[in-house]
Amino acid sequence: MNDNDIRPQNPGSSAPLPDAIVEKRRGFSIVWLLPLVAALIGAWLAYKTLSEQGPTITLIFREGTGLEAGKTRIKYKALDVGVVKTVRFGPDLSRVIVSAQMDKEVEPHLKENSRFWVVRPRLGFGGVSGLETVVSGTYIEVEFADGNPAREFVGLEQPPAVKADTPGRRYLLLTDKLGSIQRGSPIYFRDIQVGEVLTTELAEDRQNVLVHGFVNAPYDRLVRDQSRFWKTSGFEVSLGAQGIDVRMESLLSFVLGGIAFDTPTHDEGGEPSQSGARFRLYDSFASIAESSYTRRDPYMMHFEGSVRGLSVGAPVEVRGIGIGKVTEVKLEVDLKTGNVRAPVIVELELERLLSQDLVRQLDETYGPLRADGRRPSMERMVERGLRAQLKTGSLLTGQLFVDLDFYPDSSPLQLVYGGQHPEIPTVPGALEAFQKIALEVLDDLRKLPLDRIADELLGTMQGANRLINAPELRAAIRSLDALLKDVRSLTQTADRQVAALAADAGKTLGAARSTLEGVDPEAPLMVDLANLLKELATAARSVRILTDHLERHPESLLYGKGGTGRGARR
Repeated sequence: MNDNDIRPQNPGSSAPLPDAIVEKRRGFSIVWLLPLVAALIGAWLAYKTLSEQGPTITLIFREGTGLEAGKTRIKYKALDVGVVKTVRFGPDLSRVIVSAQMDKEVEPHLKENSRFWVVRPRLGFGGVSGLETVVSGTYIEVEFADGNPAREFVGLEQPPAVKADTPGRRYLLLTDKLGSIQRGSPIYFRDIQVGEVLTTELAEDRQNVLVHGFVNAPYDRLVRDQSRFWKTSGFEVSLGAQGIDVRMESLLSFVLGGIAFDTPTHDEGGEPSQSGARFRLYDSFASIAESSYTRRDPYMMHFEGSVRGLSVGAPVEVRGIGIGKVTEVKLEVDLKTGNVRAPVIVELELERLLSQDLVRQLDETYGPLRADGRRPSMERMVERGLRAQLKTGSLLTGQLFVDLDFYPDSSPLQLVYGGQHPEIPTVPGALEAFQKIALEVLDDLRKLPLDRIADELLGTMQGANRLINAPELRAAIRSLDALLKDVRSLTQTADRQVAALAADAGKTLGAARSTLEGVDPEAPLMVDLANLLKELATAARSVRILTDHLERHPESLLYGKGGTGRGARR
């Protein structure tokens, strides 16, 4: 075809126009390359995003305080490893379900034993934690552990006391009651804190409490199979012979309680106990020694009178040394006779009284009798006067205890069989004996003729009153007073006269001495005169003594030297 072929025909001619022929172009058009390349790039980007994106996990918490979608971070060792995507309620509204996007690099570590908890400011007896969240905000911390892969976890309500990577060992302690022990209570070894309590829970038997404890390394190597754990108190008061002893360990153990352990010296060279080993947690260090006595024989006692103040756990002592304790105090009423008795059941530890070798020997000798319920050793002691008596252990509290001692003068009795347990005879307590004596004295007083005695005593008092108030007695007293005044005046006069007489005698003796100086001393006159002078001196001394006596006892003029006057009575 050429240009002439497609040239328009004459309108006047009748020839038809030719049809256009369309031919398809063969091959790939470059225009389709652009969307294809865009699709490939999008697919590659989507694959890369999905391949680099970490797994999505589900966390279940009891409450969602501080959790915000898109803001709350998940951290491990202070580095971000994920972020919270959604926060919603569970179906029953009792739980908060958190969906979180984790980083790809931590996916291999998401195992079933991993732990998650919310870090927020916490104030407790064990200290303050989570203060950094005041600035950075609340976040979720994770602690990776082993196990099977998992994507759903139950979050902890409290941060773990010890991280999984902390070196040390965990131990299980079994006790009858928890006491003041709680989460965070310290564990001591010779007053050095070496660990703490992780958790506490009730045992499967519902009779004991399990305490999970952790001892840090290297102190965990001090724990042996023979180690002993006991509860400690931060504040202890004891009363002894030296007075009151007050001991306070630390404020932390005072608030949270504490646990101490020790290992016997002969066991310190052994192998350390494995993690998860079980130990008995004793109430105190003293109870450890008590637990070594495994032989306990029950006995029954009946006490006269009231047992008020005697409680379960009260000690049974022999001359101040405990050998057992009271296990039961009950009441028995005999409807036929109307008698009321209070039987007391005790447990005696024979090993406290006798050595283990002797106990073993007695078991070999009296084994068949013990199997039949007999107690040959106790039978002999009761025959020799062993009796039980209630005594007061504290005047402040009025608590009683059972005292066992020998009373040789008591009536002979025997150990009584036939009841629930063998019965040990008893004697009245000191208070009961005093009450009995007081009642006997009151009975004797009641028998006295008190009315007649009172009448006679009243008559005697009336007679004495009349005698004292009699006019004659008053007149005699006045006369005696006047007589004493006269005696005092006579004494003073005699004193003056005796003094003058003594002065005259002195002058006379002087004159006589001058006269006799010229006389021969050996003359009979001089000898007689010398004797006279001695007698005069003796007489003067006697007069002076008489004067002094009369000054002190003027009544001697009336009653004589040994009289019964007022001065003599004095």
